[in-house]
Amino acid sequence: MKSRLCLLEDMQESLDPSTSVLYAQVRKAGPSHGHDEEGHLRPKAHPSNVTSVWLGDVTTTLLRVVSGVSTPLVQQSPRFDEQRWIITAKSGDLSLEVESLPYWGFGLITRCYLNKITLRGPLEQRARIVFDLVSSLGHKPWEVSRKGSFNRKIGEYASNEKSWKEHIERAKWDLNEMIENTLSQKGESPEIEIARNALADDNAPAVLRALARLEADSIDIEIEEVDPDGAVYSLDQEHIPLVDLSSEEE
Repeated sequence: MKSRLCLLEDMQESLDPSTSVLYAQVRKAGPSHGHDEEGHLRPKAHPSNVTSVWLGDVTTTLLRVVSGVSTPLVQQSPRFDEQRWIITAKSGDLSLEVESLPYWGFGLITRCYLNKITLRGPLEQRARIVFDLVSSLGHKPWEVSRKGSFNRKIGEYASNEKSWKEHIERAKWDLNEMIENTLSQKGESPEIEIARNALADDNAPAVLRALARLEADSIDIEIEEVDPDGAVYSLDQEHIPLVDLSSEEE
């Protein structure tokens, strides 16, 4: 069997060091958003909206799982087709771009659409976002409605599926390393078991919460003895030193 280091090296070689490009099948979409004159994406009820944007389940979930994401900008505004657009956003060192495009059936129904997701930034952060996205969606986004149309117009279905799964495995590897490092420092505990079970359920937030609780429980706080009434210092008025800080004029 390969060592853990070898497995990590294999993942590093198969995944691009700076950019991830993934295609996701859209399953649900509606007039959930719009954008203002400056191109800022807004909820559909926002008074500044100038046009409607059918964001869809994939991108709505993606923006929710990216921590600290900026207000997305609509780079390509929908025209007669409200489900065809391009948006961009940033979160620290990570930038994302999502393009919604039809790949079969002339875009007559939602399942005609894909989201092309481009992530640029640290690999660990990209992998974690993909992991959280798949866990939150509740379905496998690489499972497209029409494999034949995908292969003809977009790319190789098997390659896209492989890329999604490699990102997920990398994120799991990173989370497992966090658990093992905490175990080596703190020893076995119920929280370690909770973290392991959460990882088995693909629940990254629960993993982090369990490890954070363990870290918090292990912090020793030293409490100094304090006088509840405060302390009063008496000064001998006759022996208070006088320091003249003014400068004398010549």
